Amino acid sequence: MLVNSVYTDISQARTVVEEHLARVCAWVDLGGVLLVVSELVTNAQRHARGQWELRVQTDRHRVRVDVTDSVPLPPRWRPGSLDGSGGWGLRIAEQCADTLEVLTSSRGKTMRAQWLRPGRADATVA
Repeated sequence: MLVNSVYTDISQARTVVEEHLARVCAWVDLGGVLLVVSELVTNAQRHARGQWELRVQTDRHRVRVDVTDSVPLPPRWRPGSLDGSGGWGLRIAEQCADTLEVLTSSRGKTMRAQWLRPGRADATVA
């Protein structure tokens, strides 16, 4: 499943992901995935000139969410602030997903979050 910022906004992206995962992946913590989608897409919107691409891949044993933008610099991890200025998004994503990683290239970066089906520690990512 692929969602692009040219055709949708953050709210619509969440809805598409929710409907897709409810159909194909009942075991995943849907609330956690949607929170991570919101945080990663919001970061791309806010810090990467607004253009992003969201890809969700699923199989019987894993869910992978990739949010790609055109800025090759890795995100800055900063302390969360209670004044509303942010700093919490990546920490929230890190706590909600089984894994969170940053993949960079000269064309941009991808924030990748994954969830493995409970009891399937041997699940691999393709």
